[in-house]
Amino acid sequence: MRLEALTLLLIFVSLAQLPAPLESADRVLLVRVDTEITMATEKMLEDALAIAGTMDARLIIVAANTPGGEINAVKKIMDLFESSRIPICFFVHPIGASAWSGGTYLLMASHIAAMASGTSIGSCQPVQYTGELINNTKYINALSTLMANHAALHGRNETAAKLFVTRNLNLGPEEALRYHVIEIVADDVNSLLKRLSEMALIRMTSEAGTSVWRLVPRDEVGHYNYLEVYTFEDITESEVIDYTPGLRIALLQVLFNPMVSMLMLTFGFLFLLFGLQSPGYGSEIIGLLLLILALMSLQVIGIEPTIALLFTLGFALTVAELKTHIGLLGVAGAFCIILGSFLLFPSPQWLLAPEISMRIRNTLLGVSIAAFGAFAFLIYKVAQTQRMRVKTGFEALEGCRGVAVTPLKPYGEVRVEGEFWRARAEEGEIEEGSEIIVVGREGLLLIVRPFKSSGD
Repeated sequence: MRLEALTLLLIFVSLAQLPAPLESADRVLLVRVDTEITMATEKMLEDALAIAGTMDARLIIVAANTPGGEINAVKKIMDLFESSRIPICFFVHPIGASAWSGGTYLLMASHIAAMASGTSIGSCQPVQYTGELINNTKYINALSTLMANHAALHGRNETAAKLFVTRNLNLGPEEALRYHVIEIVADDVNSLLKRLSEMALIRMTSEAGTSVWRLVPRDEVGHYNYLEVYTFEDITESEVIDYTPGLRIALLQVLFNPMVSMLMLTFGFLFLLFGLQSPGYGSEIIGLLLLILALMSLQVIGIEPTIALLFTLGFALTVAELKTHIGLLGVAGAFCIILGSFLLFPSPQWLLAPEISMRIRNTLLGVSIAAFGAFAFLIYKVAQTQRMRVKTGFEALEGCRGVAVTPLKPYGEVRVEGEFWRARAEEGEIEEGSEIIVVGREGLLLIVRPFKSSGD
C-alpha cells in the first residue's frame, strides 16, 4: 500500500506542476523524415500533426530524405496529409537528397511541394521483398491512378504523376518545377519561407465540382472564387520549431525496420523452441515476446492489440512470480509492462503541447523505473527469506554448544540452550561436565561430540 500511495503522490505532484497550455502564436513545425517510410513514420507524422494543431501552427514542413517505404504506411500518410487542417509542405531536403518511391507519393499528396538543389524524386513502381519489380497491371494501374488523382487535387502534372509509376520517371528540381510537379525550389527552410511569404494557398471548386488546391501569388488571390485561403504573409518571422520524436516513436522506428522484423521473427521461433525443449532458463518468455513484436512489426496485428498482449503477458508473469518466487518471471513481467507503456504514450489522441507531453512522459518513465526497482527489491527479499534455514525445533539446535550432565557411554543426558536432552556420543565416550556440540539428531535423540576450541 505504501508503494501505491507513493506512486500516486508522484503523479499528482507532477501534474500539479504542468505548465499552462501553449497560447496561439506564429509558429511553423518542422518534421524530418530521413529513414524508410514505415508504420512508425505514420505514427510520427500523426503525432506531429496533432502537436501542430495544439500550437496553432501556420504551416507544417516535412523535410524528407527517404528511399521510400511500405505502401500501406505511405497510403495512410497520404490520407493524413489530405485531411490536415494545417497546410503541409513536403520539402525534399537537404541539397542532394532524394524522395524516391514512397517519398514521391507523399510529395503528390502535400499542399505545397518543394525541392532543394540537386535533389531527385521518382522511381515509384512497386517492388517485391526480393527487389523484383511488380509488373502486374492490377497494382500498376491502381497506383498510377492514385498518383494522378492526388496530382489533380493539387493542380499538378497528372501525366508526370502516372509516369512516375509506369515508367519509373525521375526528375530533378528544375525539371519538376518546369513540368508543374512542384511549386518551389529552395535550398533551406529560410529560403522556402521567404518564397512562401509572397504566396497564398487557396482551395476552390473545379469545373467538374471537385475541390482543387492552388498555390498562387498573394496579390492575385482576389482573382479567384475560393472556398478557403491560407496566406503566408510575414511567415519568415514565424518561430520554426523542430519536432522531436519521443521514446515511443524511436522504439517504433526500430521495431518497424524490415531487417529487425525478420530477425525478431527468426530468433523468436528459435528461443521459443529452445525454451519448450529446456524450460527454466527464460528462453520461452524471450521467444514469445519477440514473436509478439515481430507480428506487430509485420502488421499481422496492430499496435493497440500488441500493447494489450504485452500488458496481459506482464500481468500473468507478475502473478506467476508471486506464486513461485523465481525472480526471472517478475523481471520479465515488469519489462513487458514498461515496454507496453512506451508504446502506449504519448499517442496522437492526447492533444497536448510538447512541453506538457514531455513532462508527463518523463514522469511516467521515472515512476515506472522506481516501481520496477521497488518490485525487484521486494522479490529479492522474498527469495532471500525462502532460502533462510528454519530456526525452530531440532534444526535450531544443530551447531549449538552444551554440557554433558551425565557420562555418555555412548548414551546419556546433556543440557543445551537451558534444556535437558537425551543424547548419544557420535564417537567414543564423553565424560560428565565436558563441553559438547550438537551435530545431528535421531528422532528425539541428539547426536553430540566433544567441543574443542581452536586453541585446543
